[in-house]
Amino acid sequence: MRPASATESESASLTDMALNVLDQRRTEIPLPRRGGPNSITGPSGKPLLVIVEGADIDAMIDAGLEAIGGLKRVVQGNREVLLKPNTNQRDPFPSITDPATIRAVARHARAAGVERVVVHEDHKHELDYYYQPSELPGLDLSLAHAPTRDDFVLVGFDGWHSDMPVPFIPASGASGMLERLRGYEPQPAGGLRIARDIQMAPIVINMPVLKRHFAGQITSALKNHFGSVYGPHRWLAHASLDTNRDYYDRKLAEFASAVRPELTITDVRSLQAVAGPNRGPDTRIVERVNRLIVSGDMVAADVVAMDIMKRHDPTFSAQNEAIVRRQHRHAENLGLGCSDLSKFEVVELKI
Repeated sequence: MRPASATESESASLTDMALNVLDQRRTEIPLPRRGGPNSITGPSGKPLLVIVEGADIDAMIDAGLEAIGGLKRVVQGNREVLLKPNTNQRDPFPSITDPATIRAVARHARAAGVERVVVHEDHKHELDYYYQPSELPGLDLSLAHAPTRDDFVLVGFDGWHSDMPVPFIPASGASGMLERLRGYEPQPAGGLRIARDIQMAPIVINMPVLKRHFAGQITSALKNHFGSVYGPHRWLAHASLDTNRDYYDRKLAEFASAVRPELTITDVRSLQAVAGPNRGPDTRIVERVNRLIVSGDMVAADVVAMDIMKRHDPTFSAQNEAIVRRQHRHAENLGLGCSDLSKFEVVELKI
């Protein structure tokens, strides 16, 4: 028998490596979901929904957190809190979460006994931080790189559907999200890969903005968690838009249900109207909206956010609204919250 050539040995080695990777994926044990049901309720026993009107973000955060009984109630003795801002791009607020809002929430976290405040960024390409350390003194910055599998851990939940099959990718000429899906093995039902730091955080505070989105219609509390999952999950959702709109809307809710933050604080002092998520020629920034939404219920927070968008963006149509309401139904089916605001104790404050 002739000895194997160097090329054959190298090919066999690569095959063994590929089989080892597949074997590891088959034997990987999913972690349970983090988070739990909304625990932020009022004296009536109903879930709390706080809407603050004002212009000074420090005073608005103070009033909003006091209305839910203080952040200590949310932190519950934990020494670490992770803040999940919107970091889709490098444009300033309201296209991403304002550092001033992050600092205000971090101040309350420190007062509640938290020793480490982590600000988690989602990165699709470059690995330099969106926020400068000088903007967030005393806070730790972390990031998950969407294409890097090791930045994410497998989490299991029976209510999640499988990834859709990877669409046909031509041998040449593909680009963007489609090209990044080349070689991806879709995740079976019941599993999603979640950013490691988010999954391991004892407390997560969701800190979205309010802006238009070409696919999601709006970006706010629920949509903010597209940036919490492994890149191929979200790229497949975008790839589905032309053939299966409902797949995208269901996945949007599933991604949020993988995180289940303990609190959502939506800063709508200004909003991004008409076009998004990136700023472009058609984008309109609406100033002096002057609202802050505080709740443990992402669905309720997004109902309020959508109503604000409808009032300030004449291009937000009935068709856009119908799509967002379908997302809300998926989220409700996953136990993420309630879109019927009559079931809430609503606190409206003006400062």
